[in-house]
Amino acid sequence: MDLPYLPLPTFGGKQLWGDVFLHAGFRIQRNVITGHHRLLSPSDLRMASGSWERCRAAFEDLYAQQAPAPEDRHLVLLLHGIFRSKDSFGPMTRALRRAGYDAHAINYPSTRRSLEEHADQLETLLEQVRGVSRVSFVTHSMGGIVARVLLGRTDALWRSQLEVNRLLMIGTPNQGAEIASRLQPISPFMAVAGPALHQLHPDHAAKLPIPDVPFGIVAGGRGTPQGFNPLLPGDNDMTVTVEETRLPGAEDFLLVNAVHTFIMVHPQVIEATQRYLETGVLACGEPQAP
Repeated sequence: MDLPYLPLPTFGGKQLWGDVFLHAGFRIQRNVITGHHRLLSPSDLRMASGSWERCRAAFEDLYAQQAPAPEDRHLVLLLHGIFRSKDSFGPMTRALRRAGYDAHAINYPSTRRSLEEHADQLETLLEQVRGVSRVSFVTHSMGGIVARVLLGRTDALWRSQLEVNRLLMIGTPNQGAEIASRLQPISPFMAVAGPALHQLHPDHAAKLPIPDVPFGIVAGGRGTPQGFNPLLPGDNDMTVTVEETRLPGAEDFLLVNAVHTFIMVHPQVIEATQRYLETGVLACGEPQAP
C-alpha cells in the first residue's frame, strides 16, 4: 500500500536503503527490509514513498518542472566501502562535478547484502540512466569489489547501452583482506558486518574476474616496510595492506600516505582521480607497476 505523500528531511539512506534510480540528483531508493521505495530530492528531502510506480511517477512530475539535464553525459558513480555511505565521498563528488563530470555517490546497504546483491542493485540503476553515453566508477575499499562483480557480468543489458570509461579502486582489497579473515571467528561482529565481509576472504577474492575495462589502483601506506597498523604484514593503511590492493593488468598504481578511512578525501587522491579519469595516468610522470 502506498504511503501518503509527506515531504520530510532524511539522512539520505545509510545501511538500510539502496539507490535503484538516479537522475538529475533525484534518487529512488529501496528499503532492504520492507522492500518499499521512496523518492529523494537532490537535498535528500523525501518527496514520495510507497511503491516503485508511485515514486517514479512523482519523479516525472517533479523533473518536468526543471530544466532538462544535458545529453551525452559522462556519469561517474562513486561506490563507498563497508559501514560507510555516499557522504564519505562528499569532497570527491564535488571536485568531479566542478571538473564537468556527472558525478554521483550512491548508497547501498553494505552490511545487509552479499556482493552479488549489491551488483544487482547497480545493474538496476544503470539500466535506467538517461542522457548518459559513458560511465566510470570511482570506488573505495569494498566498493571496488562490488564494481568488479558488476563488471564481471559482461552480458548485462546496461553494458550494451553504456561505454565503460575507467574503474578506479582506492584502498580496495583485490587479493582479499587478511583483517576480514581475522574477524571471521568473532560472531557478533560478523553478524553486524553482514554477508559481504565474509566474501572479502582471500579465497573468495581469488575467484573474482579481473576487470575487462581500463582500471587503476590507489593504495594507502607509509611507503616503508611497516605500515600504519603493526598487526598487519608489510606496508598498509591501517586496514588493507598495499599488497592486497594490487591486481595484474592495472593501467597505473599510486601509493599515498593516508589511512584507509580518509584516503578517498585526501587532496592527492582527489587530484589523481580527476587525472586518471581523463588520461589513464594517476600521477605526473610514467605509470607505476601495479
